[in-house]
Amino acid sequence: MIPISPGGRAVIVAAAIVLTLAACGRRGPPEAPPAAADRQATQEEQQGESRDVTGPARPDRPFVLDILL
Repeated sequence: MIPISPGGRAVIVAAAIVLTLAACGRRGPPEAPPAAADRQATQEEQQGESRDVTGPARPDRPFVLDILL
């Protein structure tokens, strides 16, 4: 096992915290950009398929880390 200095241990813990917080975001699948969603809807209408591109509306709830964004 490789010995880790106390300073190195603090850097590892800080990096783990930063990476954990960076993974925070909206729950759900990624949303397509507006232009891509419009283009997909137009193609589906031309093919006779009608599908809701935007999905169900989600309430916009404030989150503690929103001020960082």
